[in-house]
Amino acid sequence: MQRDFHPLTVSGLQKEIGGAATSVTFDVPQVLAGLFQWTAGQHLTVRFLIDGIEQRRSYTISNPPVSALRITVKRVENGIVSNHIGDTLSVGDRVEVMPPFGQFTLIPGALQRRTHYFFGAGSGITPLYAMINAVLADEPHSVAHLIFGNTNANSIIFRDPLERLQTQYPQRFTLRHVLSHPSMLSWFSPWRTGRLDADAVQAAISETPPVAQDTQYWICGPGSMNSDIRAALQNLDVPADRIHTESFGGDTESDLSVSGVAATARIQLNGAWHDVSVAAGQTILDAARSVGLSPPFSCQSGVCGACVAHLSEGTVHMRNRAALEAKDISKGFILCCQSVATQKNIVLRFED
Repeated sequence: MQRDFHPLTVSGLQKEIGGAATSVTFDVPQVLAGLFQWTAGQHLTVRFLIDGIEQRRSYTISNPPVSALRITVKRVENGIVSNHIGDTLSVGDRVEVMPPFGQFTLIPGALQRRTHYFFGAGSGITPLYAMINAVLADEPHSVAHLIFGNTNANSIIFRDPLERLQTQYPQRFTLRHVLSHPSMLSWFSPWRTGRLDADAVQAAISETPPVAQDTQYWICGPGSMNSDIRAALQNLDVPADRIHTESFGGDTESDLSVSGVAATARIQLNGAWHDVSVAAGQTILDAARSVGLSPPFSCQSGVCGACVAHLSEGTVHMRNRAALEAKDISKGFILCCQSVATQKNIVLRFED
């Protein structure tokens, strides 16, 4: 599959949490149906031309695979694309969209018997919501527990749909809200107040302990939440390979300790090979783009994973690797927007 952009028509818009977020549904024509199949947890990269400048962003698909293709975008203060989507986008508009991608995925199995814990905060619910729905619909012998942190009741994305899931699957799905600043005027009663921290993690697991030997832990949130929850789980002796994280930014600092060396990169892109000179300190993505190549990319901060490639020869240093888990790195996957060469000859391939 080549990761090119395709024009998709906006078929639906839904304001969430009082307009602070917007769900955008796309119509996928039959000719593109195969390209736009996805697994719960994956992203879409969208491309807009705003005030004459190309803007790319990655947003998680917030529906499970059996539903309509949808992203949910929370406004960011002074955010060019998020506010464009919230204020300007209309049903019938055409948006340039790259096919789904991403390593943070949950593949349900009809015969699997698993316990899934989901820890999310804010718009980090978007991949988790798709995953939970996939488990409940397509993994009938498994259970799911969501611990969801927000500021107050009015900031809970998908509050009503989550409550409906709880009603529909009372034996298989639990929902716990953690509010950091609940309103004194609200009748909403959260499970806990304060931060979604180590105490909350331990309390949730104690209240609903695993009922299956195969237990998986899924984490998605802003800032340091991912690393904090991961540390809390590891302190409870949870094996590292059962903890899966997706960063929404700010979770890790860039490692600038290695400046990189000048190199020649042999790059396979869309089935063709290219020899590209990489300057010392230059990322592979920047080097490829500087000679006219068009590799896939989006955030350029190591978070989304759009620029992932497979390194088969040579070595690189990644300044940030938030979009990759240890198992991905061990298989040779790199983030080209974060990678500088540490050997003079490297060979890599963008996945078709």
